[in-house]
Amino acid sequence: MLLEVKHLKKVFKTRFSKEETTALSDVDFTVDQGEYIAIMGESGSGKTTLLNILSTLEKPTSGQVLLHEKDITAIKDKDLSAFRRRHLGFVFQDFNLLDTLNVRDNIFLPLVLSKENIKTMQTRLALLAPKLQIDDLLEKQPFELSGGQKQRVAVARALISQPDLILADEPTAALDYKNSEALLNLFEEINKSGQTIIMVTHSSLAASHAKRVLFIKDGMLYHQLYRGDKTSTAFAKEITLSMTAFLGSTEIHDTKGVQDA
Repeated sequence: MLLEVKHLKKVFKTRFSKEETTALSDVDFTVDQGEYIAIMGESGSGKTTLLNILSTLEKPTSGQVLLHEKDITAIKDKDLSAFRRRHLGFVFQDFNLLDTLNVRDNIFLPLVLSKENIKTMQTRLALLAPKLQIDDLLEKQPFELSGGQKQRVAVARALISQPDLILADEPTAALDYKNSEALLNLFEEINKSGQTIIMVTHSSLAASHAKRVLFIKDGMLYHQLYRGDKTSTAFAKEITLSMTAFLGSTEIHDTKGVQDA
């Protein structure tokens, strides 16, 4: 087992009053090595809070998150940045690339901060660049790239540290249909190579590429689906039906035009 989430609770308190908001109530689930999981729910359901805790960007009010049996919620603040660089890779909807660096240096940044040697950086990039189709982009600046190209660069930056876990926050939100499909197919290929991925998304299309979908509402996990041998088209329809039945969601989208995969 790679990751174990145990009785996770998060309560937000306003600074100048006693008012409390419960974002997560009692969340329990496990993630095996090599899984690809999508987490779905309406706005305000708690999915972003859950991802932030898994990312060590927030501390839970109570509960544990165990990565390789180590409680990451107990890591001291001064050690968190180094922990993230070694064990976690991040893919964001707005790419988070630095315009002052070229593509190559953006990708190298996590390893530079970890004081990795240049030979290791170059060796890893030489393996990643062809797979992600970014060989001809390495000397460009981020502002010269399309959205799809930026996201592939962001994926390379996430992978180059060889993390235990990739955490993706609405990774297709800023992309058109064609680039979304390309990224989702890329995630599937990365997952087939053994990389574990957890993705938060509103999109049933994006979720249909995962192996398992967790549904969250009012800070609790209500239901889960396994893809098995279904096509992405069939799985997307099943996800839509489940969101409607279990969550009463009006935020389902992206099922129209889905191609078989």
